Amino acid sequence: MPSSTSAQKEEDGRALPGNHTGIDDGLAQGAEGPTRPRTPGDPGGISHLTPRERQVLILIGQAAPNRAISRQLAITERTVKAHLANLMMKVGVSTRIEAAIFAYVHHHAIRRPAA
Repeated sequence: MPSSTSAQKEEDGRALPGNHTGIDDGLAQGAEGPTRPRTPGDPGGISHLTPRERQVLILIGQAAPNRAISRQLAITERTVKAHLANLMMKVGVSTRIEAAIFAYVHHHAIRRPAA
């Protein structure tokens, strides 16, 4: 079986032009060393969260589903969804996954009491 050349791979769409290692540019080695990918959201929005939104966000960061959050906080699932929608808007994330990543990265700031 003949081996395919890099030109054939590019033609087939299997090669990654300009990035033959498959490593995302955010993780590439720069002049100052490896760079970290940007996390979603705006940490400045944490100060606008209510104490209950902070609780919900912490539990989202622990991968808790809405039903578990509602039971733990003694609120309805509908209320959990409302808190989730509000906190997502305040911290500038658009998906539950982004909210979980945000909570994981900024958990120390989220746990601090609101000023």
